[in-house]
Amino acid sequence: MNERTRTRRIALIGPLSGERLTAQTGGYPLDPSKMLPVADVVLLVVDREPGATMLFRYTAHGAFGGDTFHTSTDEALEQAQVEYGEALGEWMPVPDEVPDAHAFAVQYAHDRLNGRGGW
Repeated sequence: MNERTRTRRIALIGPLSGERLTAQTGGYPLDPSKMLPVADVVLLVVDREPGATMLFRYTAHGAFGGDTFHTSTDEALEQAQVEYGEALGEWMPVPDEVPDAHAFAVQYAHDRLNGRGGW
């Protein structure tokens, strides 16, 4: 399926306050020793044909932070809000001319969050 038949949005993740609410791990059942890194950016991809929605999580350095399947956009947006709360930034569209939304999300996060540890 062509990327242009999809809706793609990203949101940056700011510093998390408190405990990590969701732990993405490699494999099932959840294994604390295989926890994936905390995301710096979330990518939402809505496939218009079957209506499936995916949330992908990445660090600003390209490490994969997990993904989840959702049956609607609202469900996926709610999941992101539950996971990240006030740390979840504003959602913005991935430009239509961008062929790889995943690479775009990582680069966007890297460019904007690279020096955030020095705040």
